[in-house]
Amino acid sequence: MENQGILYIFSGALALIPAAIWLSFLLKKGKRKKIQILIFLLSIFSVVPVFLLQYFLKFFPQFDVLEFLQGQIHNQNINFILLFISVGIVEEIVKQAILRIVDRKYLLIQSINESIHYSLIGALGFAFAENIFYIYAIYTQLGIQELIVPYLFRSIFTTTAHMLFSGFFGYYYGIAKFSLNISEQTKLTGKKHKFANILGTIMNMPRLQAIKEINILKGLSIAITLHAIFNFLLQFNQILPVVIYIVCGFLLLLYHLSLKSAKLILITDVSEQKESSMARKDEDIVVELLGLWFNDKRYVDVIHICERLIKRDPDNKIIQLFKAKAMDKMDQKSTYGKILKNMFPKKEETSLSSLVKQKKEIDKKPQQAIKETDPPIKPTEISDEKSETFNLHMDQ
Repeated sequence: MENQGILYIFSGALALIPAAIWLSFLLKKGKRKKIQILIFLLSIFSVVPVFLLQYFLKFFPQFDVLEFLQGQIHNQNINFILLFISVGIVEEIVKQAILRIVDRKYLLIQSINESIHYSLIGALGFAFAENIFYIYAIYTQLGIQELIVPYLFRSIFTTTAHMLFSGFFGYYYGIAKFSLNISEQTKLTGKKHKFANILGTIMNMPRLQAIKEINILKGLSIAITLHAIFNFLLQFNQILPVVIYIVCGFLLLLYHLSLKSAKLILITDVSEQKESSMARKDEDIVVELLGLWFNDKRYVDVIHICERLIKRDPDNKIIQLFKAKAMDKMDQKSTYGKILKNMFPKKEETSLSSLVKQKKEIDKKPQQAIKETDPPIKPTEISDEKSETFNLHMDQ
């Protein structure tokens, strides 16, 4: 018994090395370090429900749905897929539960980036605890000489894989949490959210809540699928494909983290938003025009108008989202993108009154006529005289 305890301490010390390296890096990148450490510690204990479920099914096999399904199917590959999907379901649900509990208590997440960041920390805690048990099992069964390669692989790739799966869940959890802002912005670009409307009708829930649940389910499904593919490749000892799979997945996650729209601080309660100094009716009309221009890929014009609107309504998250997403769409490495970025502070103010009139004229025209007309007036073509007239009107 004493030797067993020493072995667990030894296993924990080895598992702590990659966890400490990752944790120190994540702590530097994020805010509220005490909360980050709390998530890591809580996530260590998230392996407990997984092991409890395994012991429960061991003593009560009649409740083992997986074993029943595998008994009905005689294709080994399909049985492996079912096994890995079931493992992914249990582990990903447990990992994401920690994030949602802590976020609900501390109002932790304020942007999509933060949702990804805290998901990575939660996954790191789970991977640390899981590595302890795997290191212990390999050492006791195969000895120290057979431990080195599995230890290095789990430290580098398996730990990273757990973070990758949870990172994608965190991305969609962030979209779900801020669906108040995001769904409104996407609606203005023509997205209908038809499935959310159907789900809301069937489940008798508000449309916004249906959008949230769909995004959470989407993130969970992607995490489970990625987890199952990883385990399936490992089962057949496909090490090189696993390495490529993890590297590509992590690069995609880093891309999501680099987006300006993911870094934007958003709100979950509309009452938190300050009043605009611009008439709400006129602002709504101009924002609708932003949606049309965004669909037409007129990102430069979108950014310029957003800059003008933000001066009137600095707390409007829909306008901020349009600007951030337009910036994401542009190639910031291009010469023009760099010039444009430096031009914003010096850009001449846009006459919003002309845009309001322009949008009203568009709404009056038949759809076919819209296609045949010339492009809308660019912000730079609006006269100073009209701009001054509108500004006097707004000051009243």
